[in-house]
Amino acid sequence: MASALVVYRSHTGVTRQYAQEIAEHLRALGLTAAAASVGEADFDALGKVDFLLLGCWTSGLFVIRQHPDGPWQSFVRAMPAATRPKVALFTTYKLVTGSQFAKMRAALTGKTQAPVLELKSRNGHLSASDRAALEAFVA
Repeated sequence: MASALVVYRSHTGVTRQYAQEIAEHLRALGLTAAAASVGEADFDALGKVDFLLLGCWTSGLFVIRQHPDGPWQSFVRAMPAATRPKVALFTTYKLVTGSQFAKMRAALTGKTQAPVLELKSRNGHLSASDRAALEAFVA
């Protein structure tokens, strides 16, 4: 059975909600899936899963200078390189995601495969298009 780990950094709980819905949908698709915050994630598990989804809320000045927050960046710096899992990124945001995904991808350089999926949500809930994208991601 394929496995997935959804690792997130949440500020107000919206990103946590999104991560949990992602993990629930992956379980509904037949995967073994868990969601964990960057403070709870097990580094040993990163190289053992088939799919790794990394997410963070969008920090910045609403419409400019978007970036992942410090704890997410610290997690990525500390995580060991894991070339096995297929990688996706996700974020929650207020107005725009701007440069958020570019900065997340840059932080992951040399740590993982290049992410092949980017999901975003304003309200922390999976949309129908998110569900379809996740289904294609794990196919």
